Amino acid sequence: MAKIIPFSGIHYNPAEVPVSSVVGPPYDVISPAQQEALYRLHQNNFVRIMLNKIEDSDSDEDNRYTRSAATLKEWLASGLLVQDSEPALYEYAQSFEHPLHDGEIVWRTTLFVALKLEPYENGVVLPHEETHPKAKADRLLLMRATEANPEPIYGLYEDPTQAVARTLQAARANTEPLLSASFAGRTLPDSEQHVIYRHSDPRVIENVQQFLDPRRVWIADGHHRYETALNYQRERAAEDHSTAPHAYDYLLIGLSAFEDPGLIVLPTHRLVKNVSQARLDEIVPQLDRYFEVECSTVDAARSWIKEEIAGIKRFAILHSGGSYLLTLRDLAVADAALDQTHCPAWRTLDVTILQALVLDRTLGISWQDLAHTPDVAYTRDEEEAVHKVASGEFQLACLLQNPTVTEVRDVASAGDKMPQKSTFFYPKLWSGLVLRSVK
Repeated sequence: MAKIIPFSGIHYNPAEVPVSSVVGPPYDVISPAQQEALYRLHQNNFVRIMLNKIEDSDSDEDNRYTRSAATLKEWLASGLLVQDSEPALYEYAQSFEHPLHDGEIVWRTTLFVALKLEPYENGVVLPHEETHPKAKADRLLLMRATEANPEPIYGLYEDPTQAVARTLQAARANTEPLLSASFAGRTLPDSEQHVIYRHSDPRVIENVQQFLDPRRVWIADGHHRYETALNYQRERAAEDHSTAPHAYDYLLIGLSAFEDPGLIVLPTHRLVKNVSQARLDEIVPQLDRYFEVECSTVDAARSWIKEEIAGIKRFAILHSGGSYLLTLRDLAVADAALDQTHCPAWRTLDVTILQALVLDRTLGISWQDLAHTPDVAYTRDEEEAVHKVASGEFQLACLLQNPTVTEVRDVASAGDKMPQKSTFFYPKLWSGLVLRSVK
């Protein structure tokens, strides 16, 4: 099933550069302001490879992708980046404050490996979410230019007994960290610690390979980059006219167990604008068809939505004058409004129920509209949702409860995909710690 191999990782030389100043979040969560902040933070920050700036003078010969490739080559030549001489697996220990339990420090273990690319239809690597084509085109251009996996995707596997974690813990006992970075007090909004251990012991590698060999991998984050790697593999294979194994047949992925105590999934909230006044005037009686509706303050709604009760579907709709607390009356009514070609697990997701009963039937925004409408935006930040409604930028914010890893597993296992912007695995794997050549 899931074939993984060690690889000779590329990483910063901690003797040459302060690691905490040169790594950063993955490309797809970096705003223009954060990109600028990372550029200013250090002249060798990894953003110059992962998300180089677009310049007015860009051409086919000189653009953000060619500059990324040139930077990678230059930093390797200068010794700022080094490539390890022997293949290894790289353990990534990440500590952070639990987003739902103030002050609680959580550790999550991820293992960087090279995963053999498999088409989704083979049932070895399972997607859980729909993707946009634009992001795939961008990442393909970067992969072509750099001939590398600049940053890992994130995947999950089943390990009820935490066998891999125990193997790594034993190996780590006699291993000094390869890299470490801490971001407490930095201008970017993070208070995390990141530690990388390199495991090149053949016994450790064999144990992990044997454990994962009969198992499947669920993509948690990085669907675009996985599908980009498949496209890149097809391009290179057509050029090589060879069936022999190649570096581009594998992809850099960070793997965590579903059972890891630090695995946290957060919701992605919906923001809505340009709703007609007629619909706003009728929103309560329309919602009342499906939900018990209670008027409340915004602060009370934010607390209420976090009081999760098993089997109860709750949503909070924020508006300029307060909020509506929604409790689904009958799951069967919601199910009747959903596409029955989807699996049962998909039809009980909060995001699908919200879309069908609130966005579509109440506000008139259909599933088809979501693909192109500017009237719906997304945020993982509850504070941002509150601010954007209070400022008048959006009329409504739809707050959701936390999805679960079980939902992710069940939907993907059934061969289905969750709607776009359904999950946010927290925290993100940071980029620039380890990358991989596909030459």
